[in-house]
Amino acid sequence: MHKVYCIIVTYNGEKWIRKCLSTIEEPNLDLTILVVDNNSTDKTVQIIKDEFPFVRLIEKKENLGFGGANNLGYEIAKKDNAEFIYLLNQDTVSYQDTIFKLIKVSQLIDNVGVVSPIHLNEKGDLLDSNFEGYINSKTCKNYISDHTLGNVKAYYEPGFINAAAWLIKMERITYLGGLFSKAFYHYGEDVNFIGRLRKFGFTNIIVPGIYIHHCREERKGAMSADFQNRIVEINRVNIMHDIRSDYSRCLSNIVKYALQQLSKVNVIASLKIITYPILKYQEIKKYRSSYLERSLEK
Repeated sequence: MHKVYCIIVTYNGEKWIRKCLSTIEEPNLDLTILVVDNNSTDKTVQIIKDEFPFVRLIEKKENLGFGGANNLGYEIAKKDNAEFIYLLNQDTVSYQDTIFKLIKVSQLIDNVGVVSPIHLNEKGDLLDSNFEGYINSKTCKNYISDHTLGNVKAYYEPGFINAAAWLIKMERITYLGGLFSKAFYHYGEDVNFIGRLRKFGFTNIIVPGIYIHHCREERKGAMSADFQNRIVEINRVNIMHDIRSDYSRCLSNIVKYALQQLSKVNVIASLKIITYPILKYQEIKKYRSSYLERSLEK
């Protein structure tokens, strides 16, 4: 049996955690479900303790962020000699043998990095709205054509897949020097990790016919100013930390991004973008070197 750690990061997830944990059924795997709780203030932890005694629970007294909590889970899995980790969001619903089936498909590809199921919405009557953006004709070659013409393949290679349900072989993470970069607290770490995988020749796949439901609340209307600012901060870090481009190309891309924001009359955002590589020059260089040397700071 394959030894797998399913790592779930929780934070105030009482409305989702029962369905998330109760729908993980993997009789064909040596599976450990590890929950790292980021100091929830609701009933998340108590629900896990009372109703899911088989779950290994790590309670943190501070919020480590999504990346930090998953990194902790990865280190625990590594010490226990796991073969795979499966990062799963707290707001998901699964099906029996999801992980087992993903592993079987992953064995078809020598250079596979991340393997993901298809993300549906909560009801299962539509694709998750964000996931739709990963499978259009520009981002996922032949996916739409093959499904339209009834010629569906075993897997497809999108440019990006968010980390709602990631299967990763442990040796891939070891090769990269670690899982998520400390440069990211919450959001953006998955973009960076996918970029690092692709830099070193690994591909990332989605598997038709294998599903999870992503039950997150859909944002309606315009984004708040705070959220827009957060997106700008994440994007500027990802642009400068993208080791698939050399440093000069990253600077060129950051200027383009700043001008894009300026064209939308986002003057403050534009200034934050253009000054970031100046103010954080040493930090950016340190992180870029760690990615290229495959030695992430612990």
